[in-house]
Amino acid sequence: MGRLGKFFRHSLGRRLLLYFTLLMMIPLAAAGWVIYHVSDTRMSGGALRLSSQIVNNVSLDLDQMIGDVDNLTALISADAVIQSCLRRQPADEAEQEDLKAALSAQLKKLGAYYDVVSGAYLVLDSGLIAKSRYYSVRETLGLSDELYALARNHAATQWVGCPEGSMLVDNMGDGVLSAVSSLSDPQTGQPCGVIVVEVKLAAVRRMMRVDLGENSNVFLLDRSGSVLDSLEADEQQAALVTELVRGEAIGAKLEVRDKKDFFVLCGRLPASGWTVAGLVYKDFLREDSRHILQTVLWIGFLAFLINIAVSRFLRSYELRPIKDMMRYVKKVETGDFSAALAVVREDEVGALAVSMKNMTEHIQNLLVTVQQEQERLRWAEYKALQAQINPHFLYNTLDSLNWLIWAGENERATEMVSALTGFFRIGLSRGEDLIPVENEVRHVESYLTIQKIRYSKIFDYTVYLDDGARGCLTPKLLLQPIVENALYHGIKPAGRKCRLFVNVLDEGDELMMEVRDDGVGMPPEKLKALENALARCGDVRTESYGMCNVNDRIHILAGGEYGIQVVSEPGLGTSVRLRLPKTLGGTEHVSGSAGRR
Repeated sequence: MGRLGKFFRHSLGRRLLLYFTLLMMIPLAAAGWVIYHVSDTRMSGGALRLSSQIVNNVSLDLDQMIGDVDNLTALISADAVIQSCLRRQPADEAEQEDLKAALSAQLKKLGAYYDVVSGAYLVLDSGLIAKSRYYSVRETLGLSDELYALARNHAATQWVGCPEGSMLVDNMGDGVLSAVSSLSDPQTGQPCGVIVVEVKLAAVRRMMRVDLGENSNVFLLDRSGSVLDSLEADEQQAALVTELVRGEAIGAKLEVRDKKDFFVLCGRLPASGWTVAGLVYKDFLREDSRHILQTVLWIGFLAFLINIAVSRFLRSYELRPIKDMMRYVKKVETGDFSAALAVVREDEVGALAVSMKNMTEHIQNLLVTVQQEQERLRWAEYKALQAQINPHFLYNTLDSLNWLIWAGENERATEMVSALTGFFRIGLSRGEDLIPVENEVRHVESYLTIQKIRYSKIFDYTVYLDDGARGCLTPKLLLQPIVENALYHGIKPAGRKCRLFVNVLDEGDELMMEVRDDGVGMPPEKLKALENALARCGDVRTESYGMCNVNDRIHILAGGEYGIQVVSEPGLGTSVRLRLPKTLGGTEHVSGSAGRR
């Protein structure tokens, strides 16, 4: 009620519409209710009587079918030819085949008298199976030992639903309803097998296919209350009927059980003790009375539409400029300042529209100013991070060069100076912040050349560059800090010769740069600490300075979804992967080739 009150409290047009609608609809609703109540009482009773008659006819048809099956079972059991065959004792396999053929021929002859029967079979204790149909016997019988023993040793016929096909023969998957009864030896009077008579489920369903209304259904249940067959019923309907049949006494005369939303018409079949239950929804019984109610409602609906049309026409004139302003504000909220707001009134609403336009223009100017300041701040931060890392490179390289000069290895020192020259030439890149991936790879190769001169006995390296990644632009000085960490923290402590791999791969819309070594690796706690440091983008950190610097620069230029991922196992090595978008700063094509060592 609170929401409905709020809906009308804030709109005069809605309240006026409500008043006129109530004055018109209350008399129509009262008249419609009286007509519906009278017609519902009379028409529902007639429809229920008709449904009861239909279900009763279904019960008679099913009872006749069961009687035919019982008659055929008795006829087979008492047939002189079959009794004569049962007295025979086949001495060999040929005689057994003759016995089977004789029994099958007589079953076919007896079964021909009953159209409803799809097949009749004899299953003897000796394993012999005689059949009235031409279908081949299944390799694995569906007739279980428990069912066979139960039917053989009891006088009552056991009925079993087989929706996937016959238990005995391969009948192409046609569902059947099987009656299994005992067969006695004519000499001893003792059980010697079972008689199986099958009725196609399709024939049963034709008997049950009657119209009791939408969603209604007819069910066939066995003595225990389990559903043997139904027509397109869901599990909920089957559960309702099963609960009723098991929980209440059902007589042979058709009974009507009144439930909340439906009627259950049920009665037991005398021949089998089964129950036929028809589920009839009350909505179907009231269908005719609902037609009358619908006519009244249509009249009321047309009157309501006329009332709505007139009311909308009168209020649209006053509300139109306000709605224009609301749409204008919605677009501004999404950042669209290009929308126009037309001032069509000279009253208070028009003055409000002018003020709104002026305010929006002022907000737009402020947003442009803030955006420009943020862009300048972003590039200033990026420049500062890049400037921080250069002294770190220079310090380690000069330390290596000093060691060579001190050792008197002038040729190697010259080679290192040449590599250092190339290193700084690519690192400076004429002031460019984004360089081709190929140049970044050459840059790290220069660094590796320097380090290989100094640590030739402790590591080898391999550099690979995908052709598709050459012309993509990347921030410079990304790979060298990662390679330096791998050398000093992964390879040097290993105490053995290790290998370092630098791979730059083209992965569709992304670049993947990997620095991998087979050195000492990292224990889990150290790896966790490194991951925590990388996650604190922009914080002041003393640990893992080089990797954090690289990670922060990637976040600034590409966004938080890109960056560094570290995988490490103690004693096996460490893999550091850098993910970048290929479209960072656009792409260009350059020549050259990747080095492989």
